[in-house]
Amino acid sequence: MKVSYLCMTGYDGPAPGIEIWPASPEFCEPAVAQGSYARYLEMAETAEALGFDWVSVSEHHYAPYQMTPNPMIMASAIIQRTRRVRVALLGPLVPLNNPVRLAEEVAMLDALSGGRLEVLFLRGTPNEHKTYDTQADQTKAMTQEGIDLILKAWTSEKPFGWEGDQYQFNTISIWPRITQLPHPPVFGSGNSEDSVVFAARRRIGIAFSFAAPETVKGWIELYRAECAKEGWEPTPAHVIYRGIAYCAPTDEQAQSDMIAYFGAQAEAQGTLQSATLGGPPVLELVAKPYFVGSPETLIEKFRVLHDIGVGVCDLPFVIGTPDQQRASLDLFGRKVLPTVQSWDMARFPQIAQTEPAE
Repeated sequence: MKVSYLCMTGYDGPAPGIEIWPASPEFCEPAVAQGSYARYLEMAETAEALGFDWVSVSEHHYAPYQMTPNPMIMASAIIQRTRRVRVALLGPLVPLNNPVRLAEEVAMLDALSGGRLEVLFLRGTPNEHKTYDTQADQTKAMTQEGIDLILKAWTSEKPFGWEGDQYQFNTISIWPRITQLPHPPVFGSGNSEDSVVFAARRRIGIAFSFAAPETVKGWIELYRAECAKEGWEPTPAHVIYRGIAYCAPTDEQAQSDMIAYFGAQAEAQGTLQSATLGGPPVLELVAKPYFVGSPETLIEKFRVLHDIGVGVCDLPFVIGTPDQQRASLDLFGRKVLPTVQSWDMARFPQIAQTEPAE
């Protein structure tokens, strides 16, 4: 099983919580923001030293909990600070970007990294669509057509034009050419039946965030069935699961630290619905994370996901103070990571980078 450290790049000073969006810039002290970036880059280096397989970044806007409006920039910094670990772009938001530009920037990063990139293209949450006043009812179509366009841009050896429902371009000709041929491992959302079918037909992986294992099990079964219809078989390395992690010497300490971090209102936060976010309630597994406990407890939680077919777990270590986060990451790296990575390694080759069958 592969494990990824999500480089959250959250703001380390006092600021509005996740229920407030957009967060007013008046709360951001530039010096604190600079220090926050520096600390997370150090955490990325630590993750590589501990043996994590990936370091990941995501795209978010107008909020202090993840200061990466352009994940390409953060990925570039991580590339320069690491040598072995794969760098995962888990969330360039296609509807908020020009897909040709995304294809170009990922190709550039793939070259800079020496072919270490993984890419998950996402639609984004409803509040993110408000960032640039994107038409919310078009975002799914924009995402799916954008992924098709990007895959064609990476695999075409000649310039071509694109005339689609969402995008029209006279000429597309990507320089530099993508380093990993035919393209880096690509993932899509697995959070709806339509998204699962789309991923299966494109022969790309799927990803889930903050969902209960029994829910994920059903989606993975559907994904495998749809892949079989398309004439191919995914491996566990095609399936990513994201969940907040906190590792402490005992379950009691882990739970105590988590409650202290989220506060007495953690239960209420799990069902919070913000009119500003414009989406579903904040998921319970954000306010009450799945990966919280002692090393022994966490190993068993990973075993549950392993047994239902998850091959990659993406973990933000955001609970507690910076010192607690470092201690949690270190303990996890020493006591949990080696065991989890040892499971069925023969089943986890790098995912096949094949083009969809015609």
